[in-house]
Amino acid sequence: MLDLLQRITYATLKPAAKLAMGQKTSLKELKRQVELAYYHEAKKQGLKGREIQEALSISSSKVGLLSKELKEYFRQPEVEQGIARQLLSLLWATPLTKGRLYQSLPEFDDAEITSALELLIEEGRVREIEGRTLSYELTAQAHRLDTSPWMSRVAGLNSLMNNVTQAIEARFMRDDDRTFVRNVAFRARPEDLERLKKVYEEHLFPLICELDERAVNAEDDEESVQLRLTMLWSAEQDEASNQPEDKKDE
Repeated sequence: MLDLLQRITYATLKPAAKLAMGQKTSLKELKRQVELAYYHEAKKQGLKGREIQEALSISSSKVGLLSKELKEYFRQPEVEQGIARQLLSLLWATPLTKGRLYQSLPEFDDAEITSALELLIEEGRVREIEGRTLSYELTAQAHRLDTSPWMSRVAGLNSLMNNVTQAIEARFMRDDDRTFVRNVAFRARPEDLERLKKVYEEHLFPLICELDERAVNAEDDEESVQLRLTMLWSAEQDEASNQPEDKKDE
């Protein structure tokens, strides 16, 4: 099993290595970013100082250094865009109080979460629900965040990678047959690419909204499952892409 886990981890690191190689990033810098990502994940899972030391096998001074570097260099996309995405995702499942939102996002400060929540209310994406304890819910079941600023795109990339990670864990660690993964290689003319977008816009997205509404309104809501779907495609840029290739479904 250890060999399998190592192979899975190695496979997920290869895209980072490829991007780093393309940008001529030094191995030292890449190692630094891996350390920060590992520390960041420990924070997201709610681990504290000594717990992080034990989980990562590092000293307390190293924990302090990683904390400082994360705040200085990598927090801006998460704070500006990532909190909003995660709040919308949490509230999509069920209305929550501010206290529950704080507990669900331990990697962010309470003030950061409150600020993002107030902005979502101002934008009309979230509303308050009066009651014994004030809670929050979505104003609609579907929201699309602006993807033009690069910070927002980085936050979107984080969401994409989270979805991929969830699919990996479901298939390899939990053997969950509710996970569906297909990789397809094919050829298409440039003018036909718009047809792919229309399939999502006109068919798949409306179906997703319909299924979600049925689950929300169902009497036996406990039987419904929360799914994460990622769609993407890109044109090959390497030399092999210029060679004729049979359609493949892996």
